[in-house]
Amino acid sequence: MNITSNSEWTKTIYEQSASSTCWWFTPYDAGWDESHRHGRDLREDAELREIVAMERALEGVPDWARRVAGGAIRWLPPCGHYLFPRSYLEAAAAIGSETPPTFIHGCYTVERSRKERMADYLLCLDAWLSGASANTAAAELDVIGSDQVDWPRVCSGLWDVLGERTETKELLVERILHRQRWWLKSMVWDEDARDQWCRDEFLGDIRCEGDHYGNPDFCDPWSAEHTSPRIAWVEKRLAETCEEWDWFRTAIQESWLCAPKAFRFLERLIWAVGSGRPAAGDVPAFLQCDDTYPNSEETARWWHSFLDALRSWWRDSRDSGEAAQLLEQRTPVKRWLVRLLVRRLEFCEAERLAKLARPQPRTRRGRAPPFAQEEC
Repeated sequence: MNITSNSEWTKTIYEQSASSTCWWFTPYDAGWDESHRHGRDLREDAELREIVAMERALEGVPDWARRVAGGAIRWLPPCGHYLFPRSYLEAAAAIGSETPPTFIHGCYTVERSRKERMADYLLCLDAWLSGASANTAAAELDVIGSDQVDWPRVCSGLWDVLGERTETKELLVERILHRQRWWLKSMVWDEDARDQWCRDEFLGDIRCEGDHYGNPDFCDPWSAEHTSPRIAWVEKRLAETCEEWDWFRTAIQESWLCAPKAFRFLERLIWAVGSGRPAAGDVPAFLQCDDTYPNSEETARWWHSFLDALRSWWRDSRDSGEAAQLLEQRTPVKRWLVRLLVRRLEFCEAERLAKLARPQPRTRRGRAPPFAQEEC
């Protein structure tokens, strides 16, 4: 099959293709006429044109392949996930097995063990907010918390970091607690349909509104928590009392539990509350969470190796490594899907995963912006 740039290329052809369904969270999600307004013109994308030509050359697109393109490939996390590279491997495995996944482990999905770890830290904050001592909180966590954490040391460190109580600190801690409990309740997993956590707390309408993000029963849980009357009052009061409220508000809201550095960001946020200013540069490590995110150099090596293997596979090269085991026997449908997956991954890297794929040396900054959760 010889696919060339002379293949017919029109809006109708593109929009009728299964290849047009997988561009969530990219400029191409804006469509044929509007993508150029977002910095990338899909009409000028020679690679995409050839991918669509590959699809059109098939003797029909099987239902499973359409569902993989519009599901496992479309909803790949655009900004990293703490279980990297699970979702990318699952997309390749779905192509290899010709079986769409029943649950997509992407954005806003968090397994039980991670929620339990966050719940332990929230008990610390709740104890501080309630006026309990560090020793009292540590005694309870020694019984129910993670056995990999020295809770007396963590609690003592947290109390020291927060320092003297003030109204502003108490309101900031309350706001952090509410946001993190919202993530515990609203983020889902295979066996967790928003029915396992915070059952005795109303934190916002978990039904939400807007588009789903890979698992159709669950819509984007981003903003419903913001509309709570109590939270509206807390944020109004913080706007009056906290000089750096704009920074804190963004940092608290952009604190996704599915982010690779969620616990480290919590640590930095607590430090900022105690110091009364945005975190800049390194902060003391007091939550014992340094092992909860991947090594950037290792993930970068894996990323480039994986993409190279996928490219080799769809081009029929023998040198396709890990991809060959996941993708199994080559077929025209699989070759098209793998080429489509590669183009999607190239967008992930270009748009939001650049720091994962191309880690930069760390530098100290005078004033840190609100936490960029897309960093891995």
